[in-house]
Amino acid sequence: MSDEDFAYFARMHDGRWSEQTKAMMRRFKTDKLNLNRAWAGATQHWSCPCCKRTKPEIARLTSSGVLLCAIESHHDHLGDTAGDRFKAIVGSSDDREFIIQREHAKNGMLQFVERFQRTMICIDCNVAETAAKDLLGNVTDDIFALRKREFSFSPLEIASFIKPVANKVHELNADFVRSSWNRVRPDIIDRMDFCERIARRFVNGKNRREVAVGTRERIEMDDNLIVMEQVRNALPDFSRGESIATRVLIRSVARDAVRRSFRPKAKAATRPITDADYARLDAANADQKHWLNINEDWRCTCCRRTKRELCRLSNKRVWHAQIHVLRNWIFDETEPNARYWRASQENTNLIIVDHIPSLVCQDCRHVSSEIQRMDDSVDQNALTIDDIAESISAIAPHQLHDIDYRFAIQRAHENHDIVAAVEAYHAHEQEVRFQMARIRSFMKRHRCPIEDARNTYAYEYAKAVDVEIKEGQAFMDWMIAEGNRFEKRRESE
Repeated sequence: MSDEDFAYFARMHDGRWSEQTKAMMRRFKTDKLNLNRAWAGATQHWSCPCCKRTKPEIARLTSSGVLLCAIESHHDHLGDTAGDRFKAIVGSSDDREFIIQREHAKNGMLQFVERFQRTMICIDCNVAETAAKDLLGNVTDDIFALRKREFSFSPLEIASFIKPVANKVHELNADFVRSSWNRVRPDIIDRMDFCERIARRFVNGKNRREVAVGTRERIEMDDNLIVMEQVRNALPDFSRGESIATRVLIRSVARDAVRRSFRPKAKAATRPITDADYARLDAANADQKHWLNINEDWRCTCCRRTKRELCRLSNKRVWHAQIHVLRNWIFDETEPNARYWRASQENTNLIIVDHIPSLVCQDCRHVSSEIQRMDDSVDQNALTIDDIAESISAIAPHQLHDIDYRFAIQRAHENHDIVAAVEAYHAHEQEVRFQMARIRSFMKRHRCPIEDARNTYAYEYAKAVDVEIKEGQAFMDWMIAEGNRFEKRRESE
């Protein structure tokens, strides 16, 4: 499909194919573009709720000549802090009912502790909010101690201390930052006190909530869900991980420069690998699955270097190269099956419905490992592939990347919801594989088709959770479909 046809197909949105983006590139006289998924997902007429700038006013040229088009998800870190404190007071248990009740109580508490909803804002407002907290430093007094990453200024508060200018980074009014903090500080103290009071009530056996029993009914009647159900029925091989929306996003984003630093370091040139050295390295990597399965036109998902460019000399002056698999997460809060079968158990703000195995070079993979070494509180799943790409400040063939580790660690701590969603997805994957192993064992033991195993375990599920048989059958049909999907993904990992 041509850019013109694609622009008509997805005409409400933006991407490297849209006329609005092309017009901005002509205006700034550049052919380099860095456009992220959030920008692609927002309509062309979107404006930032903080600075009120439109997309053409937000886009700006970096010092390296790249047009930066980026929107970020901004949430209240106070909710993360309160959730951690609530769990610390309540404690943990292996009892499933305790965990369910604890999560119900925690999520209810957060409705009154979080000061604002998750909001999409432009990258400059997000950077300004971080800079404002850096200006304050860690906030400590006799009553309340808070590290700067443990709370967030709201969109309205950000608007009060920035000086927005079209196509430029915001300036901060330091006095307004301090006065804004002085206004919100008593409220934050009060909200954290409320969090601790609810936690103590829970410890004392109060604020329990009865979990729904019986058949869960779909009560929504949504046109999009009905249409997509028809599409899936007509196209049974239509994978959610390769859905229309996902394909539009992949076609829309651009990473012509993954540098995040406004003043990227100049990297000294190094000698390129010779044909003879490359042939020897190629032979040495014969046992690497992914090295053998990709051709010379392949490029790293993060840094966009070619197979040859990622080769570099070790300290012992030996050429080496490795390719790793990272999972590119597919988030979809409206996917009906995930909401129906998983959401009530997972208690997460985000739901991962699928993943796409993506190949990256050793130097991009190194980013996640290194930030864990630098900060042992960082979770191994805290950075997405896009986050890794954004943390790279300079790239050159045959060299380690220059990494903005401060940004990477900060982003890792911000991705609390993503970490929780990944953990829930892994737990779901384990449950699916367990169910598939039971089904295969039953088929082998009884020498029967999969339908017989499905019916047996559907009956078992229905009785266990006290629902109708049809509900159990629907559940097992979904688990089998999920099992086939995970098996397909495993083949490429």
